[in-house]
Amino acid sequence: MWNGIIRTLSRRAGKLRRSIVQQTRISPLLKSVAANAVVLEIGGGYNPRYRKADRPNVYHLDHCSTEELRAKYAANPGTAHQVGDIQEVDFVFTGTPIETLIPPTLKFDVIYGSHVLEHQVDLIGHFQSLEKVLKPGGRVIEVIPDLRACFDALRYPSVTSDALLVHMKRAPIHQGKQVFDSVALEIDKNQGHRMRGADFDGVRFSSSLRAAHDAMLAADLPGQRYADTHAWVFVPDSFRLLMIELRLLGLIQLEPTYVSPQYGNQFCAVLARAEPALAEMTPRVLLALEKERFALAKRLRV
Repeated sequence: MWNGIIRTLSRRAGKLRRSIVQQTRISPLLKSVAANAVVLEIGGGYNPRYRKADRPNVYHLDHCSTEELRAKYAANPGTAHQVGDIQEVDFVFTGTPIETLIPPTLKFDVIYGSHVLEHQVDLIGHFQSLEKVLKPGGRVIEVIPDLRACFDALRYPSVTSDALLVHMKRAPIHQGKQVFDSVALEIDKNQGHRMRGADFDGVRFSSSLRAAHDAMLAADLPGQRYADTHAWVFVPDSFRLLMIELRLLGLIQLEPTYVSPQYGNQFCAVLARAEPALAEMTPRVLLALEKERFALAKRLRV
């Protein structure tokens, strides 16, 4: 009985938290995008945030063409009613860097993605591409799953070495380790709020450990096709730590100017081009970043 009461209270607290954060922080942020801003939305699919009918300068990038998206989601009873919301796709992602798909003269005030960052193969390469197509003073808005509030709730946050390894290998698809972690630790519930204690009652792994190992071995065989998975998993602090470390290594120049608390099954991060670049950082700036890095690492320790 008590566990049932605790689960109910947990759900209600999660809904209240989501409502407060959305109304006070996220909605004002998304509404702050000017009506005439040049916007690139990545992976809007059947649920786009920015629509061409409302904004004159919105472009959409997705993993397949408009017709293919409509056919894909029309075949799913859960999404068939939203096919009419699919926007005309301007750029189809083919696995090559994003900047190669977009005319060199086209730059964006805002780049928006919701629940797409965790699917990228080369996270560092993706950030580098965003920098190249972002206008000076522009910003990237990412809505990112919080691993504690979805089917990744038993996974460990991705760390900088994970991103470095994939970037060094230049692999075209997700690595075996990422596939293994995703399959081996995925649970059969997607609660939509931060899971605690009694929320795990009755929860099971979605797949066997053997199935995860087989998927790992298959992913590293030559000629494999891309298999979609949550390759990267974060909480707000682990995301901030990753971005600081990649900047200190000189691999990216984006920095989080805002990272929201967890709300629902996600959090929101706003990124902008940081100044100065690594080579021009003063000892004072480096020290401040190192202090922030240490504080985040300490908060994340098990």
